[in-house]
Parts: sequence; structure tokens; C-alpha cells
Amino acid sequence: MADKVVLLGMDKDCGTRLVPVIAAAGLEPVALDWPDFSPRGFGRERPKCVLVDADNPSAQPIDQFSLGLRKAWGEYYPIVAVAASRRFRDVSALLDAGASDCLAKTDPAKLIEKKILRAVAGAVKPTADELTDELPKPLICLLVGNDRCVRLCDIAGVYAGVTPRRPSYRRMAPPDDKWRGVITSEAVDRFFVGRPAGYLLWSRFHLFRMPPPEEYSVAEKVLLSRSGPPLRAAVDRSRTPAGTDVYSIVPKEDVGAGYIACLLNSRLLDFYFNRFGGASDGRIRAKALRNTPVPRPTAAATAEMARYAALLAHFGPNPESWIDRQARDEIREQMDNAVFRMYGAGAEAMAGLAALHF
Repeated sequence: MADKVVLLGMDKDCGTRLVPVIAAAGLEPVALDWPDFSPRGFGRERPKCVLVDADNPSAQPIDQFSLGLRKAWGEYYPIVAVAASRRFRDVSALLDAGASDCLAKTDPAKLIEKKILRAVAGAVKPTADELTDELPKPLICLLVGNDRCVRLCDIAGVYAGVTPRRPSYRRMAPPDDKWRGVITSEAVDRFFVGRPAGYLLWSRFHLFRMPPPEEYSVAEKVLLSRSGPPLRAAVDRSRTPAGTDVYSIVPKEDVGAGYIACLLNSRLLDFYFNRFGGASDGRIRAKALRNTPVPRPTAAATAEMARYAALLAHFGPNPESWIDRQARDEIREQMDNAVFRMYGAGAEAMAGLAALHF
């Protein structure tokens, strides 16, 4: 009996294209809608892989679906997300949510068969090289050996967050004035910083390192979550110290915090940290962050990026209205294009990236 592969919530065109490919690979395709799917319905004949239509509006989020399968079956099952296109940013988000791989509906049949067989065999997630080997070499040239660029540490100070001793950190705000709020990673989203989620005793006896005021008590600084990629950076004006899972980036004179936040939230630096090993075990290294190539700031570029950062911060982390979400995505696209131009990408390179859905 052939191994089963479930096609969950696929539209008619996508299912018609995928079923012959799966059958030709010696597997048995089983097409189901979301209301008809139940892990218990398979009994002992569990599928080897589940293909989920990521563009289906009624689809369950990948992270919740993966957790539900693990609870029902007691082990991890490969989930391949099928999206309309294989844009680098979207693929990274799906993999971070728990998908084992990602397919585009326009991928050639041989690539689809290869990825499905890879998932059936229980292979690990694709490496950054496999995700980005289709991208043109001029994209790498924008980041390596670019005369327009300097290191991030040349235009800003990068500092580690405050590390408290074990009895010195609490989740709830105590009434004592000796306790001080600290911004942790869960409060940092792209262009948005929430309220402090933790509190610590502010003294040299309760901290491993007492930070000087210039590391946190400034008018503007950038907070970057250590978990990633994708990078999550936001401008902070609260003069609140950052926790141990957040980097505090203080720009130097004539360099705006919005300029640095837009660069760190761009698709180009997401690609850089995926491709060149800036992250280790899901954590961004301080050395790689300090050596990140960034364009030399100019007055015009700083003002433009500050405008984008202010507009995107206005929408908040999760806009409820689809009109706001569409407007936010359009502004992000404009920001990404502006970042490419600052790195020196010409019209030809921009057209090549658009053709690859980067």
C-alpha cells in the first residue's frame, strides 16, 4: 500500500496540478477540506506528509495546526505549506511558524516532487542556501564588498540588554519603587514596542552588569529582538532599559533611529542574516549584528526612512482592518524598494528580484 499524502484545503486548480505529481512519485494523494480533516480519522494509517494551502482564508494557522497534530499523534509530522509564490520573506515566516518546507503553486513538477519526497522521508527544514540559491548574484554583491556600505557599529552603538540575577526579576509590577520596568523580546514587534512585560531590581547587587545611562536613557534608540531571523526592530522613546533577550542600538549623531529600524526590518537584511550565518540556533549574534553592512546615512535617506518608520508604527503590530493591513503592506514594499536603492541596486537588479518574488 502506497504512503498517503494529504492535500488539505487546496483549491481546484492547485489540487488538479498536485495530484498527478504525487501519484507519479508512488504516493497516494488524499484531498480533504478543513471541516473533513481529523487526525483520528486515519487510525493507524497515518499520512506521511500534509500539504496545506497557506492562501486559504479558512485555513488554520500553521503553528496551531502543527501543535494540534503533535498532540493528536504524539510526534512531529511534516507539513508542507503551499503558497501562491515563494517570496523569501513569506517562506521564512511559514518556516518559523512550524512548516517543514514551502512550495509555490507555480513551481515546476520536478521541484514539487523533490520537496514532497524530502518531506515524506522526514528531512529537516531546508537550509538558508537552499532557500536563496535562486537569487541573483548581484544581490549578494549589494551586501559583500559594497563601497557604499559601512558597518552598523560605525554609525551606532550595539549593547546587550540587562541581565538580572534570578531573584531580581518578576513578571508582575511590584509596588516597591526599587523595581524598574524592562522591555523584553515579547514586547518588540516590527516598528512597534509594547509596554514592559517584566520588572527587575535596579541596583548593582541584583544585576550582573549595571548599564550606563547612555545605553538606554536616550531620546531615541532601536530595540532589536535577539530571536531571528526574521528581524524585529522598533524605535523606542520610553528611556526604558532592555532585557537580556533584546539588543539596544543607540544611533550616533546625525543618524536617526528610524533609519536603522527600517534597515533591520527590510527583506534585504533578512536575506543577509539567513544567508551569511548571522543567526545561531535562532539567536542573533552580537558580533554579526555589529558587522552588518549598512549604507552610509545621508540627510535625505535618514528623513525618508524616519517617515516610513513613523507610518508603519502608526498601524501597530496587528491591524484589525484589512484596509489598514493592505496600506501597511504597500508602505513596507515602498520601504524595501528604497532600501534596495540605498544599497545601490539598479533597475535591472530590481526587475530580477521582482521576477523571483523576493
